[in-house]
Amino acid sequence: MNFETRQNMANEIWQTDAHSALDKVHQQIKINTLNTMPNLQNQRHAHGAVQSYWHSCFKLMAPLQVQIDYVSTCEANECIEIKNTGPAIIDLENWYIEISDGQQALFTFPKNSYIKPNQIIKIEQQQSTFMFNSPSPLFSQKGAQIKLLDAEGSVVSCWIYGRKAHNSVIISHISHDDLAFKDSHRDHIELINLSTYWVDLSGWVLSIKDGLTFEFPKMSKMEPCSEIKIYANHIETGAHSFNSQSPIFNHESKTVSLLDNNKQLVNEYHFA
Repeated sequence: MNFETRQNMANEIWQTDAHSALDKVHQQIKINTLNTMPNLQNQRHAHGAVQSYWHSCFKLMAPLQVQIDYVSTCEANECIEIKNTGPAIIDLENWYIEISDGQQALFTFPKNSYIKPNQIIKIEQQQSTFMFNSPSPLFSQKGAQIKLLDAEGSVVSCWIYGRKAHNSVIISHISHDDLAFKDSHRDHIELINLSTYWVDLSGWVLSIKDGLTFEFPKMSKMEPCSEIKIYANHIETGAHSFNSQSPIFNHESKTVSLLDNNKQLVNEYHFA
């Protein structure tokens, strides 16, 4: 399967998920409207209808605004950070977290677990408000898939790292100076995330054969179905830089390799 086909498939999956969520919202609005029509006889009933409408909207949109924001796999301080990116307070009661094949829940949110807009909450191994159900190390250093699911068992957000992310990230493009356009500072390498998962790039390495290497800093990540650029020496929002004062490619450079945090090969890009 070529790159273009995989990219189109990823985009279709992403769009289908978004359309499905909106369809649910529209259907619930229709149902709420029909249910409350006979009662719209006075201001009190009208107020109740509006409250019911917004309650349904917030419940349906909750999975679109809550996400796994970061995962620490360090055995000394394993934790998962959950962030509310939307405008509503979300009730997390009975939401739960699974790892890899979901044989058992690592953690289930108890009653009265709320997350406010822009708030980040942590589930940790050590003493804290939210703690994992197991005192032993949970995360494989080789890689894993971590899911956040709502009370109905629907996947809200997914985070992958290490070898679990190998099939999701590829080197999609190389730009290097030539005789027609000399601007080595803007030479760059592009990566694309073909999946609908968040990918942890912490410690991943880009290695240019017979050239430089770049290591992604801690807490580096890629959004689902997104692209990221790594420049030779150029600052741009959302991008990274080798911070090299000289060109990152030379006449002998023919291959760029992407390695995970365990220095295992993820992908290679060959060019003339």
